[in-house]
Parts: sequence; C-alpha cells; structure tokens
Amino acid sequence: MRITVFGAGAIGGHLAARLAHAGLDVSVVARGAQLEAIQKNGLRFINPVQDFTVRVRARDSAAALGPQDLVISTVKAHSLPAATDSLRALLGPDTPVIYAVNGIPWWYFHKAQGEQAGQQLPRLDPGARLWNDVGVDRAIGCVVQSANEVTGPGVVENRSADNRFILGEPAGDVSPRLARIARVLQQAVPEIQATADIRHEIWSKLLLNMSTSPLACLTLSTGRTIATEPALQDLFRRTMAEGAQVASALGVAVATDFEARFERMRRQSHRSSMLQDLLAGRPLEIDGQLAAVQDVARSLGVATPTFDLLLALLVQRARESGLYPSQPPAQGD
Repeated sequence: MRITVFGAGAIGGHLAARLAHAGLDVSVVARGAQLEAIQKNGLRFINPVQDFTVRVRARDSAAALGPQDLVISTVKAHSLPAATDSLRALLGPDTPVIYAVNGIPWWYFHKAQGEQAGQQLPRLDPGARLWNDVGVDRAIGCVVQSANEVTGPGVVENRSADNRFILGEPAGDVSPRLARIARVLQQAVPEIQATADIRHEIWSKLLLNMSTSPLACLTLSTGRTIATEPALQDLFRRTMAEGAQVASALGVAVATDFEARFERMRRQSHRSSMLQDLLAGRPLEIDGQLAAVQDVARSLGVATPTFDLLLALLVQRARESGLYPSQPPAQGD
C-alpha cells in the first residue's frame, strides 16, 4: 500500500515517522524548513521511550508523487480548501482520504441521519470543491487524541502517555475498506482504531477543543492551569455544557465528564495546538474548531452565550495579530 501523509507537521510527522519505521511505503508532502530538514536529515520522532530517525520521500509537490493507495491528510481545516488541487494529484480511481482534523470536518453531514443529511458547510469548504472535486465518498474521518509538537525542523515530539487515532466512515459502519486500512496501519501504530460511530468521537474531542482552545489562547494557559484555576474551570464547564447541547440537537449524546477531564488536564503541561499556533504566529484553527460549531448551533436554534463571548474575544485577538481573516468566508459561497 502506497501511503502519502499530506502535511508533515506535529500529527502528520508523528504518523509518517512511525509508519516508515515499521517498513510501510510512506511519502510526505511538506514545505519550508520542515521539508528541507526531512530531505536532508530524515524525520526524527521522540517520545518518552523512543528516539529514532527515518528516511521518507518528502516533496513539496503532490504531483511529484502521483496517485497513491491511501492519503492521510493532516492539514488543518482552514488550509484544506487551498489544497484541493494538490490532493487530487494523489488520487487514483478508488483512493480513500483520511482527514485527521480538529473540529467539525467539512464532510460532517455526508450520510448523516436526520434533517441535516447531505448539508454542506461553506465555511469549511467554499464552493464545495472538497465535496465535489476531491470527492466526499473518499472521506474517512479521523479523531486524534495525541499531544504532539514540532520542536525543530524535521523533529516531532510526542508527549502523550496514551495516543488514540480513531478512524470512521461517514456512513457509520466499519466498511471493508475501513477494516483493511486499519489492519495495515495498525502494523505500525497499534493505537489506530476503527469505530462505527465517528460522530460521537468527533464531539467527544470537540467539547474539549471548544472549551480549552479559546481559554488557552486568551490567557496563554496550559490545560493544567485551566483545570486548576476556579474562574477558568467555571468558563470551561459552561462552554462544554453548551457544546453538549449542540451535539444533542444533532442526535449525538456526549458525556461532559467535567471532573474526569479536569483530572487528565492537571497531569499535562502540554500547550493546546491552537495556543502553539498563536505563539508561533501561525493562522488559528478558528473556523473548524469554533466558528463552525457556532454556525451549526445557530442553525439549530441552540443558545451558546458563553461560547459566543469567548469566540468573539478570540477572533478579535487573532485578527489584531494577523492570524485570522478580517472578513470570514461568505456562508453562501
């Protein structure tokens, strides 16, 4: 199986390194200093028990790699629309694409149940190019529960005691293609799992993202601080409860588990991915993690006052720093 990891950042670098280390046929599409370092020195992976470097094919052009048997996209939601043509260059007639992305994925309502079935999300897929040109039927969801950071060009550090990479079909079944992909990838990454309920997994993580990311960026706090300071705890609880109401309106029941989540957060000093981006001066994942949730909440008539306030403050902070567009994507595009 020829596999290309599209985007060799923290998550993409983690997966590519471990897949290559196990002997799978892996390429990466990368850019800038990361690409240069991987081509020159290889891709280095560090966790509490391992430290190894692997050689992988690394290109800045997907066209240079040609059609693949599997594509794993780890590009963040706001960058995906611009990557449409590059993704297409990697596709054969039946190539599936795993989208490892935070927040609500662009394909979320594909083969969903209820009134929203088939609904599209213009904020995340302007002009429906991902849906139509890459192909929504190729999409496989991936929820990542793994703390990683690029600590230098070509170097990825994994800081999770437990890692989970949960794959799921939009149709909500463990299809033959999903089962085959999971079997292949598990040779290198045993923590990869296949689920028949990817939307539950999306919301379980999203409740954490939408509660932690704004607070982390507005206060420059780690999860440990948020889980310890009473005022931040209260905002976290209120935001997560609002998110759970949105999920419930979509037919997804997700437990908030405040105390269990706080306990896990207190054990970690890891900075959230959005805070990492803020400190590094990179564009923030506001649309996928946050604004899309607000769009869905408003379309369903679910009130999210605490979340709305935190999002408004974060958007203004990001705009002042040049890390978020001054005008959001038009919702009718």
